[in-house]
Amino acid sequence: MEVDVSKFDIDAPRWDQNTFIGRLKHFFNITDPRTVVVSEQELDKAKLLVEACRAGGSPPGTSIEQLHYAKKLYDSAFHPDTGDKMNLIGRMSFQVPGGMAITGCMLQFYRTVPAVVFWQWVNQSFNAHL
Repeated sequence: MEVDVSKFDIDAPRWDQNTFIGRLKHFFNITDPRTVVVSEQELDKAKLLVEACRAGGSPPGTSIEQLHYAKKLYDSAFHPDTGDKMNLIGRMSFQVPGGMAITGCMLQFYRTVPAVVFWQWVNQSFNAHL
């Protein structure tokens, strides 16, 4: 189904943000770890599609699902204020796998004080990067 961009607001929340379930779906959408492995070219195409939709146009044959997916990629990989592509470690989609890897290292390497200090520093640096 072709999108009538005059009636479609790409920046409107997809789910009702006044409900817990709506906020939970939104959170799961932007933190989806599958978007970590998306190619740089696909991220750039998603940004172009989102910007085109914001400007009032979209390529012929674009579906609403394609716009939602492009917005998902855009929200997970680009800074919300500047629009710049973030490095992999700073992306919302990397928080789950990155946090799990760091937690695993903290649980594995706890036997010496320097190791504990180092992994606590890594964890705090990763968390502060948000």
